[in-house]
Amino acid sequence: MEPIPLCTRQILAISGQDCALAASVPASLIGALATSEKSFQRMLGYGLPVGVALPCPPTPKDMDTPWIERYIKQCKTAFRPRMQEKAAFYYLRGAEDFRALRAAVLALTDMTGRTVVAELHAAAEGRMADGTDCLAAVGVLQRIGVSTVMLSAAQPEQLEDALERIAPYARLSIGVCVPCSWLEQNIQLTNVEILLPAPHESAARVWQALEGYAGGRTVRRDHDDVILAPDGRDAHFIDAVTDISDEIDCDHHLEERLLEIEDEEAAALKLLLHEEDDLYNLETDGYMLSRPVCLYAEHPELLEKALRVYPGLAIYDGTWEIAPAVARYFSEKYGMICL
Repeated sequence: MEPIPLCTRQILAISGQDCALAASVPASLIGALATSEKSFQRMLGYGLPVGVALPCPPTPKDMDTPWIERYIKQCKTAFRPRMQEKAAFYYLRGAEDFRALRAAVLALTDMTGRTVVAELHAAAEGRMADGTDCLAAVGVLQRIGVSTVMLSAAQPEQLEDALERIAPYARLSIGVCVPCSWLEQNIQLTNVEILLPAPHESAARVWQALEGYAGGRTVRRDHDDVILAPDGRDAHFIDAVTDISDEIDCDHHLEERLLEIEDEEAAALKLLLHEEDDLYNLETDGYMLSRPVCLYAEHPELLEKALRVYPGLAIYDGTWEIAPAVARYFSEKYGMICL
């Protein structure tokens, strides 16, 4: 594992003053992040790709299940006034948990085809504060339109643990937001390509801290013999011949059925949806799913609604017919895994 050369590290500017660094060190900045319309217009003049920060709206505490589609609409309402015709990318930040972040990504990809960057906050043991495995989160995000994940943490060891877990399986760019003091202490950053200045710090300060930094390393992303199939909270690995259970009706008895098959050996569960009421059961009882899931619905319209609700990466095992163009769309939009 070799240190990452300094020249491969690029910083995301967060102010017009930061952008001026590009004049003296052209290779230092990969782009600029604007937090308001005024700063966006000012940063455009520096010749850098400029993105817009989109804070995810709060999740209403009184929002009953099902809530995902309602939250997607809420995100669209919050994002629309902040979107810019000349934006090079959008930066999603401040999501309360992983389900909210995923819903925000779906809202944004419904609205635009621009590059999406998503912010993850790592907590203890490589998990987010809501308990979601950071690897599971990245596994989903990289298949639903996110090109870069920016990680932050309250403690350096939390960030190190998350990066070490993610790096071998990430198929997107990894960035971090770290205080310069962590860089000066040689925090171990694995496969990190982009740095975002911490609050109250500057890109110039980060660049200075990088001059003596020796904590970067790379690990090979060579795990293409397995398929990462997160359930929305935990990471699972399957292969093309993974064992899938018999069909399980996704009706009002779903909770009971999931309890009954806890000890069965099938590596993945096949959920059968007949009608829109089944979407409620999928969303309500989905917390009980602890294995990869194969979603089966006869009508593509119902399957798409299920794909929007299910927070993980659903499997299509080929046992029912989907038009190739539709399957490709479901894979690109929702990360559906076609075995």
